[in-house]
Parts: sequence; structure tokens; C-alpha cells
Amino acid sequence: MTFNSKPKSFVTRQGRITANQKKALDSFWNQYIICELSEIQEFIRGSYSLLDIGFGAGETLVSIAQKKKDISLLGAEVYLSGIGNVLSKADKFNLDNIRIVSEDAEDLLQNKIPDSSFDAIIMFYPDPWPKRRHHKRRLIKKEFIELLNKKLKPKGVFYFKTDWKDYFDKVNYLFEGPNWEELNVRDLEKHLRDIPPTSFEKKAIQANRSLNTKIVKKVN
Repeated sequence: MTFNSKPKSFVTRQGRITANQKKALDSFWNQYIICELSEIQEFIRGSYSLLDIGFGAGETLVSIAQKKKDISLLGAEVYLSGIGNVLSKADKFNLDNIRIVSEDAEDLLQNKIPDSSFDAIIMFYPDPWPKRRHHKRRLIKKEFIELLNKKLKPKGVFYFKTDWKDYFDKVNYLFEGPNWEELNVRDLEKHLRDIPPTSFEKKAIQANRSLNTKIVKKVN
């Protein structure tokens, strides 16, 4: 099965876009959104680079960008509300170290990212697709982990969070093996250790859902 024939990990839907988000999308799209192969590769070349997959409202992406203005942060997101939110904040805080790709992360990695490109890839609270018949839509699968391994630099880090225990257990199992070394939050660089909780994470805590974290380092 090819990547293009696999079920997508998201369902495209027209969510509510606020007036501020729409204004940011109209005003700053050309400044921060990139899609061409050459643009993407030029942005992540030659410096510490981080990919945020499915950044949602963008709280983590913006927080890291504010703290580490000397690194390149690429965000992958398909929902316009989240993109609009990041564009608004990027302009407000004059963050020139953020670029966004508005397309499926799997296709992005497969077709537009050279091997050994990222120092870190983060993926916080992706859709868990809780129903068993929908598990095939979960982004993290054996093939995707192999793709992550290719796109991370040697010693690169993958940082994953979910509030869905079944998903976490599966991810935990898939990362077993000689290609990955388990890490703790305290092992990370400061900009990855000091990430404030997202609004989604706060809601999960209020709902008494468990927060599960998986951090691994590429061995070679």
C-alpha cells in the first residue's frame, strides 16, 4: 500500500474561523505559508530545525519560536483556524523563524523533506481515532515511524503526547527496537523542556484524562 492510498489521519471539515483568524489568513498567508519543495528545503537547511505535526492552535509552536529565535520551526497543519491563529501571533510577536505547510504531514515527509533534516519532531495530542474500525487512520504506524527515522538527523528527537492510553500503548510498542533510545523530559534541551500546557492539555487534565508522553532519540 502506498502512502497516497492510505486512509488519512484527518477529516477535512470547515471549522469555525474567527474574524481575527480570517484577517491573519488574508494578510499573512504569503509571508508564512510555504508549499514548494525548494522553499521548504531552503527554510530547514543549515540550522537547528524542528517540525511540529498537527500543531492545532499553535501554542507550542509559538512558544518555542519566541524562546529560540535562532532555530527554524516548520509547522504542518490542515485546519485553517489553527493556521490563522499562528499567523496572527507570528505577526504580533514578529516571529520570522516560523513557516507553515498546509498539507498532510505524511505526504510532506514522504515527498518534500530530505532525509536527516530535523533535529526534533513533535506531535502533541493527535486525533486518537478511538473506535477500533478507525485505528487505521492513526498517523503513527510502523511505516510512519520508519519515515520519522529517515527524516530525523542522527541523535534527533521525536516527542509525542496523547491523552488516549490505547494509542499510547500502541506507540510505545512500535518504538521498541535498536533504532531508538528512550529519553525523559529532563534529557531534552531547554526549549523542549519548558513547553507550557496547551489549551487541549488543560481540558484533558480537567476531564481527569491521563497524559502520556513518549520521547525517543534516533540512535544513529
